[in-house]
Amino acid sequence: MNVILWALIALGVAFGVVFLAARSAQRRLPAVVLPPGEKMPRTALQQLAGRSLLFCLPLVVAAAGIVTYHGAQVYWDDDHVRLTVTGLLLAALAVFAFYAARVGTWTARDDGRLDERDRAILASAPAGQAPAMLVTLAAWMIGLVETYHGTHLVPSVYLYLIFWSCLMVSLLATFAGILIGYRRS
Repeated sequence: MNVILWALIALGVAFGVVFLAARSAQRRLPAVVLPPGEKMPRTALQQLAGRSLLFCLPLVVAAAGIVTYHGAQVYWDDDHVRLTVTGLLLAALAVFAFYAARVGTWTARDDGRLDERDRAILASAPAGQAPAMLVTLAAWMIGLVETYHGTHLVPSVYLYLIFWSCLMVSLLATFAGILIGYRRS
């Protein structure tokens, strides 16, 4: 089976793990009691995480699509393809940096923009990062071992792809953890 396909399967499983870990962490959050039929308004943190995910996800999917379409070896050999993919991933990191700076500013100011619930969700959001990254790594290792078992030589391009996939899964898991944290019923 194609190694890139294994990586895509790993990403799907990783987001399933993020969802389960975030739901588990949700149960430890303080309960919010509202009258029937009334919903909580979206908080600034929830809006920021949603917008950040909305910007990052297409960038990451486009980068994965380019690598999948061209193949790992073309990605490695063709500077144009590699620089395009790297640019997309760096753009996703820039969105995450903006998110992190904004949340850091809100936390440092303590101006009431983040309440106790926001802080609890922010603290529990990374619960799915490590499991998601471990699932991603496990899928890469299974795919690479199965593909290159006969030669015992794994091309170095996969080291770059493993690094980028783990990094992107980590930051997407952060956004997903925050958004799932607000979905507590």
